[in-house]
Amino acid sequence: MKVHLTVIITLFSIASSTTAEKEAKAKPLYAKVAPACLEILVGGRLDGSATIVSKEGLVLTACHVIRKKSKRYEALSPTLGRHPLKLVCTDRSHDLALLSLPKRENPYPFLPIAKNIPNEGRPSYLFGAPVFRHNLLITGYVAKKKSSFEWYDGAFAETFAIAGIGAGGTSGGPWLNARGEIIGVQVASMTLGEVHQGIASAIPPTAIRSLIEKKTTVVTPTMQAAVEEIWGQSPEFLEKIKPNTKGLLLRQVAKGGVAAKVGLKDEEIILKVGGKRIFERIEPFMQMLRRKKPGDTLLLHVADSKGEGQRTEKVKLAELK
Repeated sequence: MKVHLTVIITLFSIASSTTAEKEAKAKPLYAKVAPACLEILVGGRLDGSATIVSKEGLVLTACHVIRKKSKRYEALSPTLGRHPLKLVCTDRSHDLALLSLPKRENPYPFLPIAKNIPNEGRPSYLFGAPVFRHNLLITGYVAKKKSSFEWYDGAFAETFAIAGIGAGGTSGGPWLNARGEIIGVQVASMTLGEVHQGIASAIPPTAIRSLIEKKTTVVTPTMQAAVEEIWGQSPEFLEKIKPNTKGLLLRQVAKGGVAAKVGLKDEEIILKVGGKRIFERIEPFMQMLRRKKPGDTLLLHVADSKGEGQRTEKVKLAELK
């Protein structure tokens, strides 16, 4: 027994020593990822964060970062300096934009895209420039891997949730796993009024990988209006609504948009789609909508904010731009 115990202790010591040596030789996460992380200037102003995702100099950021009046885009980096950027393509349905750095002989440092989002509870790391502070690494934790839809900047984006603070200026920055692989792109934060609630929204790696591979602007349908779940409304609203009303509430109906043109208004209720299907959650409704194309017609059976005055409207879907 003593011999066996000695052998086990010796093997454990060798394994521990090997692991320690590997950890000592491995680059710290910050040093590993920082050279490939950038800040985005729009019209000379620091408006967001970004990452180099190819040796040729493709740059990934959030689309809303560059949706400004100025079309003068630049990258800012303590190691690479300041360089002009050219827009390659966008995907508004995932709030992503690809730009390119100037060509050069030496390959650019870049970060790979992770195959999967880590499981819930696993640590993740956001690299960005919150409120004009340069090159910060912020820790968060995956809150839910399964994607959902968040409404901001006039559209729904497919995102997953991270428990962490994504302050202004980090939009477009990468969420990373412990290996320095990109698991998501920071695009939004949950707030009540102007107070952050500690939940950030990130774009999943499947959408990131697809845009990088295709390098083509994604064409997405929209009815130019948001929807909300009925059970998320105020007690005052729910007191007025007809009992057992099922559907989704219309919000943010864009003035002059395709939904507004057929007479749809904020706080009206979508009871059925296509004359028979009832949606009570945002995710299945948006998944249905995203399977359609701009120009397709959406048949909506709607009611007023009390669940009364029912009628049918046909909405011709527009292109999300």
